[in-house]
Amino acid sequence: MSTDSTAPLPRLSLAIVDDEELVRISLRRLCRALGLAATAYASGAELIDALDASETSPDCLLLDAHMPNMTGLELQQQLVGRRVRFPTIVYSADDAPEALDRYASAGAVAYLRKPITGDQLITTIERAVVAARAAEHPR
Repeated sequence: MSTDSTAPLPRLSLAIVDDEELVRISLRRLCRALGLAATAYASGAELIDALDASETSPDCLLLDAHMPNMTGLELQQQLVGRRVRFPTIVYSADDAPEALDRYASAGAVAYLRKPITGDQLITTIERAVVAARAAEHPR
């Protein structure tokens, strides 16, 4: 596995949670074009149901901050409470420092401001996954 940010990691799996269908479709297409396996969910509850039904989990979560019924922060808190461990990258148009602080306190590894470029996305995902794997298997 390479830690060079210009070389992609072996086929990573990414979960995308966003309530807006067009955003889910666009992000899934972008991720696939970047060489990632991407699965999209319309809500936090949908992701939790999928995790409960599967023995595998994604390498990384790309999470919309603002969704009805269960916000990105509420989903992140539920995942932490369930001891689900994969890096979470939150994205939002909100650039208020307190928003970033809330997500960092809840365990998110990165906070991206919309719009997100492909280069920004792949670099952030790779860094998050490399850091998570290094934390799991320290030298």
